[in-house]
This record gives sequence, C-alpha cells and structure tokens, in this order.
Amino acid sequence: MAAAQKKAVDLMAKGEKCLTKFSFFGGGSQKYEDAAECFQDAGKMYVLAKSFDEAGRAYLRAAEMFEKTKSDFDTGSVLTRAGEAFQKAQDTRQCSEAYRRAADVFAGAGKGNMAANASKKLAELIEQDDDEDRLPEAVEAYQQACDFYDAENQPRRADGCREKVATISARLGAYDDAITQFDALGRSALQSNLGKFNAKKWFTYSVLCCLAREDLVKAQKLLGEYAALDYTLVGTREHDLLEALCAACESQDEEAVATAAAEYDRVKRLDPWTTKLLLAVKDTCAAAELPEPVVEAAAGLKLEDADEEEFPDLT
Repeated sequence: MAAAQKKAVDLMAKGEKCLTKFSFFGGGSQKYEDAAECFQDAGKMYVLAKSFDEAGRAYLRAAEMFEKTKSDFDTGSVLTRAGEAFQKAQDTRQCSEAYRRAADVFAGAGKGNMAANASKKLAELIEQDDDEDRLPEAVEAYQQACDFYDAENQPRRADGCREKVATISARLGAYDDAITQFDALGRSALQSNLGKFNAKKWFTYSVLCCLAREDLVKAQKLLGEYAALDYTLVGTREHDLLEALCAACESQDEEAVATAAAEYDRVKRLDPWTTKLLLAVKDTCAAAELPEPVVEAAAGLKLEDADEEEFPDLT
C-alpha cells in the first residue's frame, strides 16, 4: 500500500508537470491529455492504497483535463470513478456531486445508458443516506434514470427504477405519484409472458394507494380497469381484499376493514410494507382497527423499514 501511495503521489506531480510543458509546434491539447492520463493512473494507485478521498480528488483533476480536450466519454467515466471513490471514503456530498456531473455529461453526449447508470447510483446513494429530507432528491434521480432507460429501450432496468419511485413516493405520502408508477408497472408487466404474473401485485398497490389518499372513486375505477386488463385478477384473494376495502371505505365501516385485513392475513401473511399501506387506509375510515397480529407486525415499523426490494408474494 505504501508503494502504491508513493506512486500515486509521483503520478500527480508528473501530471502537474505536464501542464507546464510548452511546445513551439502547437499541440496545446496534448499536455491536457498527458496530464489526464497521469491523474487517472494516480487515482487507480490511490484506490489500491485505500486512500479513497485522494483517489476521488485525482479523478476530479483528470475530469478537468478531459473537459479541456472535449472528451465527454472520458470526462463522464472519471467522474463516475470519482463518485465511487468518494462513496468508499463516505464523503456523501462530493460523491453526489460527482455522480450528478457524470449523468449530465453523459446525457449531453447522448450516452443514455451511462447517464442512467450514473443517475441510478446517485439515487441509491441518497436513499442509503437515510435522510428523510433528501428522499425527494432520490425520487428525482430514480425518475431520471428511468427516463434514460426508457429512451434506451431497456424496460427491465426502467421498471426497476420505476419501482423505487413508486415505493419511495408512497413512503413520503405522495400517493398520486405512487399510483402513477404502480399503474405503469402493472401495465408493463402484462406485456411479457413472464412479467404478467407480477401485474396483480402492482395493481394491488395502486388501488391501496388510492384508498390511502381517500380517493375511493378512483380506487373503484382502477379496480374495474385492472380486472378487465388482467383476467387472472378477479376471484383472487387480492381482488377480494380490495373489493372489501372499497366497500368498507365507502361505508366508513371500521369493523369491515379489520375483517378484510384479518381474512387476507390468515391466508397470506401481510408484510410490513403492505401493512403500513393498510394502516394508512385504516386512518381514512375513522381509525378502524386492524387485526391484532397485523398491528403487532407493524408495531415500531415505518413504511421505510420495509424491504423495498422484496415485495409480498401476490401470485
């Protein structure tokens, strides 16, 4: 590690020296290219030495040089490496800025897939930071990544980011946004033979979010649409649950909400994420009580505590 650290320092000095070169024959951009190569190699050596903060700064210096040579691909690439280095150094601020700049550079160069990857890394970083105030930034970054993936015709990656937008939006109480995304996920799932079995799950979340935001009319309308779109939905426990909840919300029947949740929970155990949505629905029905096992499962949990990567098995 000491040898790698020393080599990195030497490479940084060599890079700075390249910038002082003067040539009577022009070739002004060559010194920037040489310096960029030195700074980039220095970053690699700093990573080997586990000096991640220095590695990030070296990659940023390389990005400055590549910008002068108008090399967008190289600029975006070293900015991404800078972000990765700062992430290992736990420097969230510099890491976020590096990923954000990388996404902008790649987008400007028409590199949609790379712009999407950088935006997704930024979103994951913000989400993992567990700062509630910054979650809207995570939603924005995930949405940007989703848009880029859509433009690049990568539906699976786009849907992965769309799922994040939906779940975080629901966590923030932005139910309209969550409904839009869950609806899109369900309709997208129906387009493939493998994915169509997941449509029911997304449609269920969409209707639950409608009920959570006290929009019974929209919940009933969407439930009818989904039943027409997905012929496998009618007659399932999820469909029965949603119909029962719609009826309970319409009559403000607390006992009916509790009964519907209890019946579903006896057959398919409610996970914390779905439980929190049901608790939100309950709040719209004059504080209706959910069955004791479900309340116990949700005790001390917040919507964000649920594993957003693992949704309940609704097939």
